[in-house]
Amino acid sequence: MSKKRAFVTGLGIVSPLGLGVSKNWDAALKGHCAIVSIQDLYPESPIYAAGVINQSDRDTISETFPIEAKNEGEARTLFALWAAQEALTDAMLKDTSGLKVGVSFASGLGINRLEDIVLGYKDNSFDYGHYLKRFTEIHRESIMRNNSHRPAALIARRFGLRGGNITSTSACASATQAIGIALRTVQRGEADIMLAGGADSMINPIGLVFFVLLGAASTNRDANCCRPFDRRRSGLVMGEGAAFLVIESEDSVQRKDAKVYCEIAGYGTSMDAYQVTAPEPEGTGAYYSMKRAIEDAGISTTEIDYINAHGTSTKLNDLAETIAIKRLFAEHAHSLKINSTKSLIGHLLAASGAPEAVFTVLSVRDDIVHPTINLTQPDPRCDLNYTANRAIKTPIRAALSNSFGFGGQNATVVFRKAKEDLCV
Repeated sequence: MSKKRAFVTGLGIVSPLGLGVSKNWDAALKGHCAIVSIQDLYPESPIYAAGVINQSDRDTISETFPIEAKNEGEARTLFALWAAQEALTDAMLKDTSGLKVGVSFASGLGINRLEDIVLGYKDNSFDYGHYLKRFTEIHRESIMRNNSHRPAALIARRFGLRGGNITSTSACASATQAIGIALRTVQRGEADIMLAGGADSMINPIGLVFFVLLGAASTNRDANCCRPFDRRRSGLVMGEGAAFLVIESEDSVQRKDAKVYCEIAGYGTSMDAYQVTAPEPEGTGAYYSMKRAIEDAGISTTEIDYINAHGTSTKLNDLAETIAIKRLFAEHAHSLKINSTKSLIGHLLAASGAPEAVFTVLSVRDDIVHPTINLTQPDPRCDLNYTANRAIKTPIRAALSNSFGFGGQNATVVFRKAKEDLCV
């Protein structure tokens, strides 16, 4: 069975840079850093800084979704609703009746109130009667009441999306896997349109401690501590937010005369099968993820002009990703433009691939790459062009967006220019 072609027709994003695609893209191209001190919020946390969505934007989102804000309250869910609405509006999908529209969503565990679970413990043992008696005290934001798939279900209900609905939870590769699954769904003809992306928020006492215990987070007391590919990089810096892409089949695009940002042409995934908290040192999993995505797109490595890297600002990941890129692209690796969106907004964990995909789509459309900021002392082992500190105008025929997660999960998607008569 031949694969249907698929195109990106709508975008939506809420990130520490602000609300909406235009605001985010303008700030990204200017190299604005949205990572700030969180010591006022969490004075005892060993983590000093994170990419936090400001209170004004949170209030705007709550005012837009007052019922959900009252009944759900959980930040991840509200961010997802806002970004989904923007993407659907951008794609001119106010009425989805009669269309096969599905949701492919990525989410973390929603651990905002894990302490509620300990209500069942009494004298260091679990007392079921005690727990059942106090169950009503569990906060709505708890993992006990807000499972990973909850935002996807609410999005489908709010916007009347009655197609397939799936939630991916595969660490930092989740959102890119969700986008890849959406692509496959459209290619197989199982949906006309897919809303694909993710949301996450773990900037809370439980989340902060979790990443410190993993040994993955930067504890530098510096708001500029997210330094991908820099010799001073010291660990990931957490962020929060949500982003979505609307992915449509070629038939759907032509039927509704939709605008097109670009084509989504390929998807690849792999597993390191190495360690839970460290990438395979030679980047083998990353290599196969990128290789399979390019092969799936039916193009050559020399047609890729840009990579939005996973670029976590960790010692091991940045080096392994660089090694994988050089292994796959050979001499062409030094011609590539590469950047890390995480330097601007932090690591959105399960959702990280979603805003990165949005920025990759815009780069393909506009032939420009946003900077990797805070890259002032390059690691000599990371010796590619990471678009340090200033945006670069450059022709982009095709681009990759990489996501490599804890546990060794890897995912890559390929975006390329569509025909001029289709594009916005």
